[in-house]
Amino acid sequence: MSWTWISLALVALFFFLQALLWKKDTKTKRLPPGPRGYPIVGCLHLLGKFPHKDFHRLAEEYGSIMFMRLGLMPTVVVSSPQAAEQFLRTHDLTFAGRPSLEASKYISYGQKNFSFAPYGSYWRTVRKMCTLELLSTVKISAFQGMRKEELDLLIEYIKEAAEGGVAVDISAKVSSLSADMTCRMVFGKKYMEEEFDERGFKAVIQEGMTLAAIPNLGDYIPQIASLDLQGLTKRMKAVSKVFDAFFEKIIDEHVQSKDENRTKDFVDVMLSFLGSEETEYKIDREHIKAIILEGLLLLLKQSSIKCMLALKWKVYRI
Repeated sequence: MSWTWISLALVALFFFLQALLWKKDTKTKRLPPGPRGYPIVGCLHLLGKFPHKDFHRLAEEYGSIMFMRLGLMPTVVVSSPQAAEQFLRTHDLTFAGRPSLEASKYISYGQKNFSFAPYGSYWRTVRKMCTLELLSTVKISAFQGMRKEELDLLIEYIKEAAEGGVAVDISAKVSSLSADMTCRMVFGKKYMEEEFDERGFKAVIQEGMTLAAIPNLGDYIPQIASLDLQGLTKRMKAVSKVFDAFFEKIIDEHVQSKDENRTKDFVDVMLSFLGSEETEYKIDREHIKAIILEGLLLLLKQSSIKCMLALKWKVYRI
């Protein structure tokens, strides 16, 4: 029992000394105005169910650029287009770094994708890869025939369902269409839902995106991250295992493929960098899986919008 109390006292002393050091550091630096928080939790108590509304309310009091501590993390909140331009364009290199979050640790393979990777030569190389091999006008145009083929299949399905008086869940079908198009662009072929996970492609992707966006106490107070008080780390590890198993399967299929006449897809391009040292980083399978996941999510967002617009146009023509 005595050791328990001693441990608690040491932890409390640590946080107290840290709070004193931060207070001294704040006085010596020129920081924007902002609300004063409490030790350890900072200003987290000021944020409720809708943080964006709370930030707006605080910005009306403290200005479009304000400083606050969210837990133990010093944070600058920008709330106007003019101020955002200063951070994102004028001083973009200064603020190009990404914080190390629990989600990036487990879902993004330790910040190896370009959304969360630290700014540097690796980040620039990965961004160039994704831009040229996935998102360029040439690449998007090259898959126009494939997109038309998939869209025609959906239209035929809807026509047959309409003739038979069968209800169609358009949202689910568009999501499936988007996933099929994305898989063909990134992996070279479509995959059945059960090949990804028993929950299905859409459900796991949605779970991963939700976990990456939800506020995690472990990000704001790293000292308690290992306790996983919200149960988020456990869920992240489960999603990460699903992604990892699927991507390992994809990579193995591409490595073992003997078909020299098939069209090269994004995975083939990424595998060509395996073991290379074009940057100070050696590209390994984890880097490739992280970048594949990044490309998958980017194309899913883009494909969903294109699918809805194309489907509307096709239906109106019918």
